[in-house]
Amino acid sequence: MYARVLWGKVKMGMWDEFQRYYDEKVVPSTASMKGIKGRRLLRSLENPEEGISISLWETREDMENYVKSPQRQEIARDGEKLYSGDYWVKHFEVKSSDVELAR
Repeated sequence: MYARVLWGKVKMGMWDEFQRYYDEKVVPSTASMKGIKGRRLLRSLENPEEGISISLWETREDMENYVKSPQRQEIARDGEKLYSGDYWVKHFEVKSSDVELAR
């Protein structure tokens, strides 16, 4: 399994709008993509404008196909207005997990 992890900060006071965008746009646009195992959105307890999005993928190829997909390009364009500009994206291989993801 593979993970795409995005850490970032949203503009001050924009978390609710960001979460709505994530739930209504990001999740549905990828729900039927090949290899998606699930998503998590985490909000920092120390800084409420900071969060992490984790998407889990069955194979590295599935994750890479998502990265190149028109859906991800559209998601990125639509979400840009919400970010403060401070973010990074990294890809990982999941080596151990006790979380069961239904699919």
